[in-house]
Amino acid sequence: MKHSNNTRVLVVLVPLICIVGICTYTYRRGQGDASHRFPISDDRFLKPFLRGQPATREEFDGLVAYFQDGLLTYKESEGSLALYPGLPSNHPRIADRMEGFSRVAPLLAVWLRNDGSRNIQQAHQARQLLVEGIVHGTDPTSAGYWGQFKTGDQRIVEASDVALSVWLLRDSLWRELSHHVQDNVAQWLLQVNDKPIPDNNWHLFVTYVNLVVHSLGYKADIEGAQEHYARFRQFYRGNGWFSDGPGMRFDYYNSWAIHYQLFWIDQVQPEFDHSFITTALDEFASQFQYLLGPDGFPIMGRSICYRMAISSPLILDQALQRPSVPPGVARRALDVTWQYFIRNGGVSGGNMTQGYCGADARVLDSYSGPASCLWGLRSLISALYLTPSAPFWTEPEQPLPVERSNYVIQLPPTGWTVRGIKPSLIVIERPSGLRVGPLKAENSLLVYFDRLTTGAHRPANEDAKYDLREYRSDTPFCDCVRPR
Repeated sequence: MKHSNNTRVLVVLVPLICIVGICTYTYRRGQGDASHRFPISDDRFLKPFLRGQPATREEFDGLVAYFQDGLLTYKESEGSLALYPGLPSNHPRIADRMEGFSRVAPLLAVWLRNDGSRNIQQAHQARQLLVEGIVHGTDPTSAGYWGQFKTGDQRIVEASDVALSVWLLRDSLWRELSHHVQDNVAQWLLQVNDKPIPDNNWHLFVTYVNLVVHSLGYKADIEGAQEHYARFRQFYRGNGWFSDGPGMRFDYYNSWAIHYQLFWIDQVQPEFDHSFITTALDEFASQFQYLLGPDGFPIMGRSICYRMAISSPLILDQALQRPSVPPGVARRALDVTWQYFIRNGGVSGGNMTQGYCGADARVLDSYSGPASCLWGLRSLISALYLTPSAPFWTEPEQPLPVERSNYVIQLPPTGWTVRGIKPSLIVIERPSGLRVGPLKAENSLLVYFDRLTTGAHRPANEDAKYDLREYRSDTPFCDCVRPR
């Protein structure tokens, strides 16, 4: 009988111990290694954006230091991968970990290019992080190797940011790398070719990578790049707007992905399609300023967590000879956007939270991992690409359109009517759609289990993201869930 009782105890205890072990491992994996906690003292870099006053370029430099320390905190030993806390994507884990490096790298590169002399110690560390990551990530013999590309591989997207980082530092850091390392980088980047990809903005990644590799003196698939670009041009719908793929699919990818990528294509090779790219950007920016306000914007569509990049087109417009958006307005758009989201929990722990305000699995796409939201740095990258003497940085901020007056404008060909009500309310009205689109809540158990798997069991919520009749800045369809 005693033996039988012990057996019963073991039958209960062993599974319990296993469950506790799995839960502990899961929690630690999701929260990050306790020995690599982001320094609380770095919150000082966020404080200038909480005071309600225009931020200086030096204070935006502080954001660079903040996110640089994030990479430093979460990077793995080889430096090419970084394991940020958060929910995983449905991509292989190598892609999630690579995003931790690749999405911060252009920020460090553009800061070194124009502002690196401001802080010698920070600049030295940024250079080390970039060299370490690029060298190990493209070395097939390294434990930090980013690996071989497959069909529809997320690394095709990340290759574009790696290429941008290299191109930004082509006259400095790139020249200091050995020929062997340069060869590794070029060969790794060229894997973007001859892979089936989604028929949307991904065509621009393949185009851009090949143009960068060619500009560095290597043989690239320029013909293939032109074919990908020609396919993407077919998605142009006029007035600066692109559908993100066939049909009429419009969302904020026009701001934080499409015009951003087109701008860099033009910077690398101005003769490629200069007139079209710059005209489309200027036309888009002139309309898009009416969608931005001091208290958020009418969020809709996918990739909501990229929200801090929303002002990128207005900023990039400043690089044109005759921008339609005044520099003070573009600067205001950058400033108030970062203020709003920092104030509402969008930045935490050296990263951007996985939601609209704070983390919110209901609106986190299945392809988004712990570091994916760092695409939101694109507005900051765009701003720091402009020289400190540019009017964007030297002229005083000017009010956004919604801060000046009420308006009603049409945005063809999206079919949207945009209403601005002074001083901050912006509404997108669509000709048809649902009046209410309640968000499906995540399954807490599945979301918790995701931390152990390569899956992402989160609701798509496509109806709420795309099919509502109205989207408002004051009451986002996803609410403004703040950190607990």
